[in-house]
Amino acid sequence: MTIRWALIGAGRHPLLRIAPAFRHVSSGELVGVWSNTRDKAQSLAQAYAIPRIYDSIADALADPAIDAVFISTPNSLHASHTIAAAQAGKHVLVEKPMATNAADARAMVDACATAGVKLGVAFHLRHHPAHIAARQLIADGVIGSIVHATGQYGLFSFTPPAIPNSPWKADPAMMGGGGSLMGMGVHVLDILTHLIGARVVEVTALTDGQTDAKPLDMLAVALLRFASGAIATMTSSARFPYSRNDLVLYGNQGRIVCAETVNMPPTGTLEVTTQYATDGSATQSYTFPAWDSFANELEAFSRAALDGSPFHADGWDGLHSVEISDAILAAQRSGRTVTIPPA
Repeated sequence: MTIRWALIGAGRHPLLRIAPAFRHVSSGELVGVWSNTRDKAQSLAQAYAIPRIYDSIADALADPAIDAVFISTPNSLHASHTIAAAQAGKHVLVEKPMATNAADARAMVDACATAGVKLGVAFHLRHHPAHIAARQLIADGVIGSIVHATGQYGLFSFTPPAIPNSPWKADPAMMGGGGSLMGMGVHVLDILTHLIGARVVEVTALTDGQTDAKPLDMLAVALLRFASGAIATMTSSARFPYSRNDLVLYGNQGRIVCAETVNMPPTGTLEVTTQYATDGSATQSYTFPAWDSFANELEAFSRAALDGSPFHADGWDGLHSVEISDAILAAQRSGRTVTIPPA
C-alpha cells in the first residue's frame, strides 16, 4: 500500500527537488499537481509523468485518489492551504516556514488535529544521515551535555540561476518578514533545536534588513538560549560565497562537527572528538552512502501516514520554529533580547 500524493504548488523547489525525489520513495506515489500557473503544472507533470493536473486547489483537495499533499505555495498561503487540506481529510507536509506568524501555525496544528490527519513540516535536514547519527550520539551521551552550538547556512550564486526565484520571494508580507532568515535560517534553527533537544527560550539578533528601504535581510545572525542552558548561534546569508555550511556542537565531554551538511545536495561528513584520558582525545570520522534527504523525508512521512507512527518535524516543531523566527525579527527591530514563552 502506498500514500498517493498531490503537489500544491509547482515552483522551483518542487521541480528541482521534490518531484524527482519521489522516484526513490517506496511508500508514496506522486499522482497529481496543482499550480495557480497552469503552464508550470503542465511542465512539471510532463517532466515527471504525473497523471493528474488540477484546475483549482479545490479540485485537488476533493480528489478521492489523493491521500496527502505537499504544500509549497508562498509562505503566507501555507496556513489557508493547510487548513483547507485538513478539512478535506488530506495529510499535509508543508514547506518551511510553516507559517508567517505563530497564530497561523497554531491554527494549522489545531485543524489537522481536529481532522485526524498528519501534519509535518519539510525540514529536510532532519533526514540527513549525519544529523541522524549526531542525534543518536548526543542521546547516548557520547559528548555529554550540550553547552554551545553553531550552525550556518549560506547560498550564493555567481551567475543567475537557470530557474529564477518566484517574484513573491521579494515580498516581505508573503515571505513572513525575513529573507535569508526564512529561506535558510529556519532550517538552521530547526536542526539546532532538534539536535540539542530543548526549546529556545530567549533570542537576540542582528540582520542587514528589516528597514523601510530594505525590508528583507540577506544576512542574519541570532544568538539563542535554550531551556537546557545551552547557547547557540545561527547564521544565514545570501551575501558571500564559499560559506561553510556546518553544524558544530560542543558538549562538556566532546565535540561533534557536521561538515557541509547544512545544504540541499547530498554532501557532508561527521566528525566526533571525545576525551579518552585526562589529557588526550580521539577523533572518529564518518562518511555515508549515497542518499537523498528529500526522498528520506517523503518516505518517512508516507510511512507515518500509513501506520500512524510519529513524524519528526511535526506541527508542534513547526510552530516552535515560527515562534523563534518571530522573536528574531522582533529582537532585530527593537535591539533587545526577546523571550519566548513556554509551550
